[in-house]
Amino acid sequence: MSEKYLGILKSDDPLFFYLNKIKELKLHNFVPVDFYLVQSFSNMKTNVYKYTSNFDGTSFVVKFFGKNLTVNKKIAIKRLLWEFNKLKFFQSCSNKKTKVINPYCYLPDIDCALVEPYINGKTLDYYIKSAIEKNEKNKLYKRLELLALLFSCIHKKVNQDNYDMIVEKNYCSKILHTLYKNSLIDKNKMLSIKEKCIKKFSEIRHNTTHIHGDATTTNFIYANGSIYAIDMEKAKIASLELDLGFIVAELKHHFMLFGQKDNDASEYISFFLNNYCLLSSRNINDIENNLEIFISLGLFRIARNMYLDANYRKLLVKKAIDLIQ
Repeated sequence: MSEKYLGILKSDDPLFFYLNKIKELKLHNFVPVDFYLVQSFSNMKTNVYKYTSNFDGTSFVVKFFGKNLTVNKKIAIKRLLWEFNKLKFFQSCSNKKTKVINPYCYLPDIDCALVEPYINGKTLDYYIKSAIEKNEKNKLYKRLELLALLFSCIHKKVNQDNYDMIVEKNYCSKILHTLYKNSLIDKNKMLSIKEKCIKKFSEIRHNTTHIHGDATTTNFIYANGSIYAIDMEKAKIASLELDLGFIVAELKHHFMLFGQKDNDASEYISFFLNNYCLLSSRNINDIENNLEIFISLGLFRIARNMYLDANYRKLLVKKAIDLIQ
């Protein structure tokens, strides 16, 4: 993950005191600190920063939920506690190979800050790019196998029977409205696609489970032979295909982004899904029969990103619509 230097955090800032206390009480590190270097992550939202102590290089990631003055503090605190509790809940998935980032603390009075360890590793998109540009296929296979293992653990807890897909239907409506506002689809097309999506969701009947909810390539970091899940603010109870479909969409997107065809990602998609089903004791046919609509949602989701080329965003939308039809 590339980082941009922003300045320093001095000792008169309240956050400085808390970072030092975490350093001493949780890390048992008593090396004095004059200041913390502050950096932003180019591939993450602007409310997430890295703080590094000037002497020994100890680093923290701090996510602010209330830094924007337009955010209602009650809502910011609610989001802060939601992510903190979800990260703690999923610690049962942390073992030698798969880990969910374990937050140090939350600070409601410091712009609703969530303080987490910094993981010095590579995100999934790095390995996808390396497989495409450097033919480092085995490295990507190994990372996808770890991701399948992580998902098989996150998805272990089954909840409501005969789920009616309300989360997915609402998300579909929201994402299509965003694409309409961005002039990527017209109103009639938006309504037509929405109707088809809701019909397809209504035909799916299975149990719900806990999911990551924001399965993008930058939310999975690989370091020291392990995979780390981060950013679980959108973790929820829904259909497991939402996580799987988003990863498949990300693989297709990255292959297209780097000059390949989306079908060139097929071998990695099959490998990932087969490993997931093997590890989670699920039927691959059941997964694949329902997955296309979730892949479409993933492609629609990626097409929202304003930093992508306008024509490429339209191509993503077309690919998504083709899968639905």
